[in-house]
Amino acid sequence: MSYIKDLTNFIEGNAFLSATFSIILLILTGMIAHLICKFFVVKVVRKVFFSSHKKDVPLDKDVRISEKLSNFIPVITVYYFLQFMPELPEHLLIAIKTICGILFFIYLSLFFTEVLEIVNNSYSKKSKRKNHSIKGYIQIGKILVHILSAIMILAIMSNKSPAIIISSLGAVAAVLMLIFQHTLLSLVANIQVSSNDVLQLGDWIEMPENSISGEVIDIALHTITIRNWDNTISRIPTKNFLTEIYTNWQAMFSSGARRIMRSFYLDQRSVTFVNQEMLQSMSQIRAVSEPLSVLLDGRDITAVGDRWFLENGITNLTVFRKYLTAFLSQRDDINKEMYIVVRALKPSPDGLPIEVYCFTSSTLWIDYENTQAEIFEYIYAIVGYFDLRLYQHPAGTDFSRLSQQAPAINARDNHV
Repeated sequence: MSYIKDLTNFIEGNAFLSATFSIILLILTGMIAHLICKFFVVKVVRKVFFSSHKKDVPLDKDVRISEKLSNFIPVITVYYFLQFMPELPEHLLIAIKTICGILFFIYLSLFFTEVLEIVNNSYSKKSKRKNHSIKGYIQIGKILVHILSAIMILAIMSNKSPAIIISSLGAVAAVLMLIFQHTLLSLVANIQVSSNDVLQLGDWIEMPENSISGEVIDIALHTITIRNWDNTISRIPTKNFLTEIYTNWQAMFSSGARRIMRSFYLDQRSVTFVNQEMLQSMSQIRAVSEPLSVLLDGRDITAVGDRWFLENGITNLTVFRKYLTAFLSQRDDINKEMYIVVRALKPSPDGLPIEVYCFTSSTLWIDYENTQAEIFEYIYAIVGYFDLRLYQHPAGTDFSRLSQQAPAINARDNHV
């Protein structure tokens, strides 16, 4: 015992050894506190914060929170034990307190950052609005936490009040706005995008100028991530959604119907009044009798003369439009509760455009394209039964046929 007492007196008599021994003791105290936290804080956190979870459900939240708690609790322990070591030099005491204060606010900011991240993950998994993201707000919260931590660290290092640090920031506000201008713009854009629900997770958007067409998979503060139709990933600055034009197809998916609006062109010279010869050709189509009966107002087709069609303004295009409307109304893949219109548009040098306007009952791209293809394939095949001709620009085969006919005509003229 006398040996230990002599050693203690020797250490206390030597300022350097005393300070070194005190620092080693503080380090050991911090390490012990850290190990204790590693073993016991997890159980405390699970019992206090996650007691409602089933025991057989694996959790990672309690581990993540306890790890962050175990970081700054040793710092508090070391800071507390400093009051039992008054023999330390004043400059060393101030330095250790400063380091403890800095580490405390660093670990505290990391703790709150982890908590915000857990809140974001929990919201994404449990929220009823699966397509709504709060990641932008979470990132704003993280930025505020880091800013407050930086202010407190500056206050500790300069030994000044945080209020003085905050007030001094006003002098450099213009510089800060210049440095963080993109962050501020992204902040405003993220708030507007999130609060107005103009863009949500899972929405299919299209930005032709950027060659982007795909599903929104992430909405962050600065960028919005999109998985394109070819499984490539694109990241667009959030502020671009306030300044650039884009199309959100989600409303179409929510309505349960997808619009078909496509035109085909007729030769205007093929439009003429109905006559009995046309009626014989049209009568081969089984479903044409009903629209014809409506146009004839119940009259017998054979008893109606050609002059009656002329006087009542009924053309082969009129019958064709009515028939095509009835044909679309009978299809199971066309939504009957929405508009079904077949109309003639303004004539052009390319012919008379006839527009088909309706909605499919399926929003799937493959079903939509199949329905649209079947409708127009049928139109191209059936239009001849109404004595109408499709219009298209002359092709190579047309010129070849004319070149073959020209010598025959010249030979005939010479023979005559």
